[in-house]
Amino acid sequence: MADKLQQSALISKNIKYMRDLLGWTQSRLANEAGITAAALSKIEQGGRMPTIVVLRKIASALGVKPYEITGEDAPEDNNDKKVEFYRRWGDLDKLPEEDQQILRDMMERFTKK
Repeated sequence: MADKLQQSALISKNIKYMRDLLGWTQSRLANEAGITAAALSKIEQGGRMPTIVVLRKIASALGVKPYEITGEDAPEDNNDKKVEFYRRWGDLDKLPEEDQQILRDMMERFTKK
């Protein structure tokens, strides 16, 4: 029983942490994930273990993989640097087109070395 309680506590802590990093309220995350605020509240309090479907919805809304929430090891084929890059710089498409082109040109120069 302790394992399930520990896993629930870890999931709860990780969801709260990731939500706080985004500056989101529980209501915002619940809305983005397509679940009820009440369900998210219970999960964050550690009183409910999310189903895999709900876990995937929450992970998708947070922009992470489910294993990052559960604390499990990453799959072998995971490219952590790419995940980190997109997590940190994923909003680059919100830049003006001119700035995006500057960044594309820079990346072209860096990758030709």
